Amino acid sequence: MSLVVLAQGARGYALGAAARIQGVHQRATASRKARATRPAAERTASSDVFVLSVPLFIELFMQIMVGNVNQMMLAPQGAGAAAAVGNALQILNIVTIALSAMGTATTVLATRVLGNGAEHKRSLAEIATLGLVVNATLGLAVSAALFAFWPQFFAWLNIDPAVHGMASSYLLIVGSTTLFQGAFFAVTALLRGFARVGDVMAASLVMNAVNILLCALLVNGLGPIPAFGVEGSATAAVTARLVGLVLAVFMLLRHTDVRPSLQCLRPFPWPTLKGMMRVGIPSSGEQMNYDLAQIVILSFINVLGTTVVTVKVYCSMLASIAYLYSIALSQATQIILGYLMGAGKLDVVRRRVWMADLIAASLTTAVSLVLWLNFDAVIGLLTPDPLVHELGRQIMLVEVFLGIGRALNIVMVRTLIALGDARTPVTVNIAFSWVFAVGGGWLLGVGWGWGLVGMWVAMCIDEWLRAAFLIVAFARGGWRKRAEAQGLGQANKDLSAAAPHVKNSSFAAPGVKQDEIVGVNAPSFIGVTSLDAQRSATAADAPDLSLF
Repeated sequence: MSLVVLAQGARGYALGAAARIQGVHQRATASRKARATRPAAERTASSDVFVLSVPLFIELFMQIMVGNVNQMMLAPQGAGAAAAVGNALQILNIVTIALSAMGTATTVLATRVLGNGAEHKRSLAEIATLGLVVNATLGLAVSAALFAFWPQFFAWLNIDPAVHGMASSYLLIVGSTTLFQGAFFAVTALLRGFARVGDVMAASLVMNAVNILLCALLVNGLGPIPAFGVEGSATAAVTARLVGLVLAVFMLLRHTDVRPSLQCLRPFPWPTLKGMMRVGIPSSGEQMNYDLAQIVILSFINVLGTTVVTVKVYCSMLASIAYLYSIALSQATQIILGYLMGAGKLDVVRRRVWMADLIAASLTTAVSLVLWLNFDAVIGLLTPDPLVHELGRQIMLVEVFLGIGRALNIVMVRTLIALGDARTPVTVNIAFSWVFAVGGGWLLGVGWGWGLVGMWVAMCIDEWLRAAFLIVAFARGGWRKRAEAQGLGQANKDLSAAAPHVKNSSFAAPGVKQDEIVGVNAPSFIGVTSLDAQRSATAADAPDLSLF
């Protein structure tokens, strides 16, 4: 009898626990849906910044892992292989920036159409088609330039002739497929526009899995498969990109109603192209200039020998991990600042920016310190060379301080662009990086004979000075004066008065189910303010893209 009572008690307890768990799950689901369906102007809390930054961080991590895994797999091949791929990747990074900038433009234009709350399939198809055509054309042009002028590029970078063969093999194999890379950026940009951030993350995850598997098989060989070295690494990267493109296209066709067609280019949509250029060219300016300066600095480093180049490649790889979350945080902050500016909540902007600066600098410093303190253990996974270990420890100590300035710069550049001041960060970057990073790098590293450490110190000075200038520019409040002059401070009151007359203020994009806008698929850029919805209700034609 006691066993029966005990069993009944256990059953009752289990049913109660299950009911409580179900209740918690239902409340969490309701909370996520409520958060996802809030108007953009209300998605501006610190928690919203974090929610946006997490999927962005994961996607960025997946992107950099392709190149970093290739470097790790090549470590057993010696310092020459790492130096060769490092130089090739420095050139290919410029290509990536250009293609990703046009992808950003595609996202901005697509979300503008979706944000109007009306179905404009023709406009979306036009943007999708034009984005694919522009990126494909740019990719073909880049491939032709790489094949025609790679000897001149190598001579300009002072690459050691001993590694020309490996560097050219990697550059030409990977560079021959920039067409597919451009298409991948265009397709994933459209997925972001439809709030399918989770799909982009999935494509990046599959790309990395394919890359790691093929690198393990092709770089160092396995069983009957011979070791192909650098060529195997390049083949793995190319195959991973093709797989990622196929998966991204599949997700675009499955989860959206966008169907690109060449018929959308008749007549040719010149206004849309101009809008795309106005977004793409400025968005790539700051990063493009930074990478060009890094290429010139790399040409100084190449004079110092292959071992020093290898140290630069490994330390740059570790540094990129240290400030990776700062990039994601800056992107999320940029989105939130756009919402705040559109809602006229200028008083909240300053708090969000200072908090982002504090988090970015603190987290980057913490990760840099961990990498420096455990440098021998980390770099030991890549090479046992004692010269690399000794010089690398010195570089990573300087990187602890450099990372603070770099993290602040990453946040402040996107902040000022979001607040309508794209000229200041680009101008400051061009002026300071070439004077202090490039000029100072040559003076300290070559002129005074400090070598790679001197060049890293020069880059540290450059980052700190630029960060200080941008912070002062923001603190002086010129952005607020411009916003108030444009009436943005009054926008919040006007939107509140107009809200009762708005029929469509849903946060979800057309073609996306409301209950799908949760978790990692939460929209990254879509925000329909009352003013946008009111405008779309009265507009008879496709959304005006002239603002871009």
